[in-house]
Amino acid sequence: MFPLWGAVAVLLWSQRLAAQTITAIEDVTVIPMDTERRLDGHTVIIRDGRIDAIGPSGRVAAPAGAERIDGRGKFLIPGLADMHAHLMPGAGDLSDGAGRQMALSLVAGVTTVRSLISPPSALQLRSRIIAGEIPGPHLVLAGGSVNGNSAPTPASVVTLVTQQHADGYDLVKTHGQFTDPATYDSLVAVTRRLGMPLVGHVTPEFGLAKAMDAGQQVEHLDGFLALVVRDGVSVPGGQFVFDPTVLGAVEPAKVRALAQEIARRKLWNAPTLELFRVVAGTEPPEHYLAREEMRYVPKAGLDAWTAQKNGMLGQPIPAAARAGFLDARNLIVRELHAAGAKLLASSDSPQFFMTPGYGVHRELQAMVDAGLTPYAALETATRNPAEWFGDFGRRGTVAVGKVADLVLLDADPLSDIASTLRVAGVMVGGVWHSAESLRQLRAAVAASVGN
Repeated sequence: MFPLWGAVAVLLWSQRLAAQTITAIEDVTVIPMDTERRLDGHTVIIRDGRIDAIGPSGRVAAPAGAERIDGRGKFLIPGLADMHAHLMPGAGDLSDGAGRQMALSLVAGVTTVRSLISPPSALQLRSRIIAGEIPGPHLVLAGGSVNGNSAPTPASVVTLVTQQHADGYDLVKTHGQFTDPATYDSLVAVTRRLGMPLVGHVTPEFGLAKAMDAGQQVEHLDGFLALVVRDGVSVPGGQFVFDPTVLGAVEPAKVRALAQEIARRKLWNAPTLELFRVVAGTEPPEHYLAREEMRYVPKAGLDAWTAQKNGMLGQPIPAAARAGFLDARNLIVRELHAAGAKLLASSDSPQFFMTPGYGVHRELQAMVDAGLTPYAALETATRNPAEWFGDFGRRGTVAVGKVADLVLLDADPLSDIASTLRVAGVMVGGVWHSAESLRQLRAAVAASVGN
């Protein structure tokens, strides 16, 4: 047992070792996420890690010997997923970045983390979580980035991806930048052959249309602007576009048509709206430093993020251009959702004031600010990820037979998406982490970084 877990580790893992095989969450409002609805005054029975029964509390009672959790005045939702994180190296101790990421995911109700670019230690970390040696969310891992530097030729792409597959990684992350179109084609072919989903950036060397044809799951809305501006307008490369001529040439009809085509092809997108708001927006570092989750970040990290943000603010970019760029991204997200294209909640943490676990909640708020309803935003972190993983029969909603990945909230997230931050308890695979154990875990993480 790691020494820095201390009493928190004993508390969390004594719960795992001594836990009842049956748990009842009683008199709770269930938000099942199958449709937009609330089931008031229900009891949920969890047996051996799965949801065994759900029904009105007058009809469904806690079995004898069950661990009973009082859900009165609270709301039960599926566990949240962060579909774009970057695991740091470490074995899982609170003194290392990976251990803090696992802990902060738990306290924020994030029960699944998809790491896009993972160090080799992530494979061992996942094994330790599965074995019950340390607490943490379910991990889905990509290895190192496949790009024009790490794999500049078709043959080197095959070699690198084949090795990642053999090592046990689940999917492939690309940053593009292939100078030879055949290299990207080779990447698409080998990932299909090995059954590894292709996720990542779109760069001008191949563009969004080619990525769509390949079935790539696109991050950051890369490449969208080039396909939705007025004919004859040239869009510069790069993820941030502040040219008022380009932004003024965005045609809503083209955005709508592209969104409909993406929906028709059943392609997925992870917008990372909040990250781009932080980077491109006009809020000073103090705005983000005041957030609760910053007490769990080492001072060196906060200083680095502050310097990065001040650097962005120091660039001679008019406020109207910054706002126009963010407005264009919001428009794209609204049209994707309206067309029925699936979106994935992604924090891209840890960076630029996006912290593990909490970054998902900030992304949900950004989705609502962009025009989605709270229910639609919640879909991006619950049922949509389960569908993307091909795991919808096991996760993503609160339903009988599903794996018991659950979050208990103190307030209704369908009324105010910010309520997802009010976590009163978390269950991962049927293992319950109470409000008190989460409080102690938060305090231990803060102490580990000197706060």
